[in-house]
Amino acid sequence: MAEVLETIDGVARRLKRDVYYLALIDEDGDFKDIYTDVSEITDWLDAKQIGWSLCAGFEENKVWIEGGPGCIFLDIHPELGREAMEMVEAHFMNAEGEPSIPGYVPAMLRLMKALSFVGRDDPDF
Repeated sequence: MAEVLETIDGVARRLKRDVYYLALIDEDGDFKDIYTDVSEITDWLDAKQIGWSLCAGFEENKVWIEGGPGCIFLDIHPELGREAMEMVEAHFMNAEGEPSIPGYVPAMLRLMKALSFVGRDDPDF
């Protein structure tokens, strides 16, 4: 059955705030698609009581009709969830600032950047 996934920039616009997420990246630094099995990671997030949802990522100069880059939205408020984000960063990044779990990179999307793509919310886009 088809499923509609929200884009991470759409999440930021809907929540009207910066958002944290895990970008799904392959060995070459390219985006993995939204169909990547993320159950090991989501099980960890569930165990740590960190809300999440699978989302589609975005690229500034591309529009994906189906598939496309994947990411996991982390339901952590930037101003209220500092401890949770520190836990995520400690789990997913090593002391050198490199991913400690290949394929998952913590990231933040600023609301101002997401707002620059508001035209993508138009049903006729």
